[in-house]
Order: sequence, then C-alpha cells, then structure tokens
Amino acid sequence: MRIEDFDPDCFEPNYEERTYPVRGKIIAHFAMFEKDIEALLAAEFAGDGVDRRKMQNIVFDRMTFEAKRTSVKTILLNRAIDEGFEPSKKKGHPYKKLMDELTYLNSIRNQFAHYPTTQATNNLEYSYAIGLMEYRDSPNYKWFTVEEIDSIIKRIQSAKEEILNLTKPKLKTNSALSK
Repeated sequence: MRIEDFDPDCFEPNYEERTYPVRGKIIAHFAMFEKDIEALLAAEFAGDGVDRRKMQNIVFDRMTFEAKRTSVKTILLNRAIDEGFEPSKKKGHPYKKLMDELTYLNSIRNQFAHYPTTQATNNLEYSYAIGLMEYRDSPNYKWFTVEEIDSIIKRIQSAKEEILNLTKPKLKTNSALSK
C-alpha cells in the first residue's frame, strides 16, 4: 500500500474484532473437516468404533493437516491398486482432483490459522470481510470478500462429503469382518 492511499477518516478501531467471527467460522469448518479426515484414516485401520476413536484421539489428533493429507493420499492409492489400478507417471494419482483440493484447502487453512489479521486502511480494504498478512520474505496481504469466505466453506463441505463417502465403504467392510 502506498502512503497516499491511506485514508485516516476510514480508520476503524474495531476492525480486528469485527474480523474474529470470519476467522472463527473458517477455522471451525476446518476443525470439523479434519475430524472427518481422521475418521477416514481410523476406519482404514480399526474395525470397531472403540478402536477407531482411540486411534483418532491418540494418533491422528496429533498429526498435522499435511500429514493427514499425505496419509489419505497413500491410503487411497493403495485402495485403487487393490482394485486393479496400475500406477504410472502418465496416469497420476487416481484421486488427483481430491488430493489437489486438499492441498489447496490446507494452504487456506494455514493462512487463517497462522497469518495475523491486518488492519484495513482505506475504503477498498474495508469492503473485504477480512485481511490477512503473510510476513514470509516480504509482507503480502491477502484480502477475502464475504463471497470468497462462502466459497471456501462450500469447498470444505464438498471435500468433506467426498471424504465421508470414501469412509463409508471401509466402515461397512470393517463391520462385516468383525462379525
């Protein structure tokens, strides 16, 4: 931002507090989404609900989102191979679209979890729901509109549905094996 763009009449002392609900909403959706990823991972290795909850609480709850994402990637590749998929560089990952989405969502999650809120200083910036600042190398501002926040939440929900659909067949298989 250039100094001539600063508008002292636009300064809003409560701007940061106004952004807390936006940040909280995004982080809350990600927290629930991570629990669904943990459920997929636990269902892969544990047959009954008690063992799945133990795995989630003891192992998966201590993993980063990125570690969970790479674990899901490996699990889904192994499932595809078991179903006859033959890996090659040309074919890529059988769940590439989902894995790319999880990578994107991880990036957004990290921004909302780790970047500080930045103060809006002009009318344009005040039109955004929230501004975040990345300090790595040089300051970089990331501004999000209400529509972009809604779009991120929709993308989380869509990925969540896909993860849940991938969990269900494994839960059925595990419950059939434990009978």
